[in-house]
Amino acid sequence: CHEYQAEHGCLPPVVISDERGRPIHSWRAILLPWLESRGRTEPPAFVYSFSDPWFSPGNRQAAQDNPDLYTMLVTTDGKEVIQKSKLAAVIGTQTYWSPSGECRRLPLEGDQDERHILLLEIPNLYGAWSQPNDVTLDEVLTLSKNQQFTPYGAHALYDDGSVTWFAPEALTEANLRRLLCPFDTTDAEPAVETSP
Repeated sequence: CHEYQAEHGCLPPVVISDERGRPIHSWRAILLPWLESRGRTEPPAFVYSFSDPWFSPGNRQAAQDNPDLYTMLVTTDGKEVIQKSKLAAVIGTQTYWSPSGECRRLPLEGDQDERHILLLEIPNLYGAWSQPNDVTLDEVLTLSKNQQFTPYGAHALYDDGSVTWFAPEALTEANLRRLLCPFDTTDAEPAVETSP
């Protein structure tokens, strides 16, 4: 995300839609060239086409060839999967991922006391990593209220690039709201137009 912002001036859009408004590419797919160019992948390499939507046969194959990308698995003795989570953008007017599609910037210099969550592990968020199915702030707060982060907690990627695991009891509505919302709706950072 930081490398994308360095090149484009802001975060990638949470989703790219076609002329009819159907979501065709996720931020996860948009970041693939940065993952691949930095040698952070293992074979098979990503063979994802931006000319076709995420659900095209070729792009479904790319997701099947890299099934664990952006996912986390909780297993018993490394064998039986008991929970599958997906790394998600939390969409909201106060989060890094604007519902209107406006791109937001990460802070250039991190302040340990002012860090905010950029991406959050969401338990049982089904679908291929390429599927544009992220969550809203209200949905995350409902997950917290309904104790859906119990018993395994969740990992979070902060805006400074650090990763933290949260125990379920730390994922309260108040704590999540504070950590996910770097922008006050009354003075949100101005939008920056960009294309992937």
